[in-house]
Amino acid sequence: MLAGLLSMLYVLKAEALAWHLWHQLHSPDHHGLDLANYQVAIEAKPLAHYQNTSGLTFNHETGTLFTVLNDMSMIVELSRDGVPLREIKVHGADDLEGITHVEQDYYVVADERENKLWLLQIKPETREISIDDASLLRFGMHERGNKNFEGVSWDSVHHRLIVVKERDPKYVISVSGLYDPEHKKQNTIEVERLKQFDGALKWALRDLSSVTYHEKSGHLFLLSDESKLLKQFNESGQTMGSLALWKGFHGLHQSVPQAEGVAIDDEGSVYIVSEPNLFYVFKPQPLAR
Repeated sequence: MLAGLLSMLYVLKAEALAWHLWHQLHSPDHHGLDLANYQVAIEAKPLAHYQNTSGLTFNHETGTLFTVLNDMSMIVELSRDGVPLREIKVHGADDLEGITHVEQDYYVVADERENKLWLLQIKPETREISIDDASLLRFGMHERGNKNFEGVSWDSVHHRLIVVKERDPKYVISVSGLYDPEHKKQNTIEVERLKQFDGALKWALRDLSSVTYHEKSGHLFLLSDESKLLKQFNESGQTMGSLALWKGFHGLHQSVPQAEGVAIDDEGSVYIVSEPNLFYVFKPQPLAR
């Protein structure tokens, strides 16, 4: 009987629901995003004929989004309304899972199966690109498999890359020295496991499917597909709120089926892509007076 009860609680994601409700009631005042006040503005919009959208980033310079398609080995530029603007075929890629804009025309993409990170230059006219022409970012981690690098985000404040490993084990690492904004080259590589997030990952998030760094607040946003949560953390690893991706929360008519990528724009709007090809936008609501 106990085993059956525990199994039912696991299926219902009871621990994720409990943590979400707790943080809604007890999140301290902060300068980040008030996720409790967010409502869905675009729900489950299909992204054309695409399959397996697996990462998302916002380019603050162009005002557009970029997502990767792992089965189709493609990068797609999107408007903030989820309209495809450009397709970029990526030759030589095996399992693209994450993407982040660095600056100007430079992006980092993650290949999960090969456990590699690539620095790509995507110019406004680019329609095809080869991994052979990209820079491989090496930092001494060579595991292969399908539970490795799942998300990447560039932190221009500290000039570092934030990388999340999906599970078994799941963790967040900081990689500095991979990219010199002035000279476009690698320096001395420093890899640091951000242990301040380990406690939350152990108890509140079942996996990690994406990450984005919000520079205005200095907060880290971690997305979990299995827990159906987007959680906001400060630099010390303290939870500052969460966005629940279940039916009935934040105006959702249906739960987000498989959230794989997250990005935040200059206005604080939250964008999420879900496999195989669904697009979501969450926006803060005006406070009642």
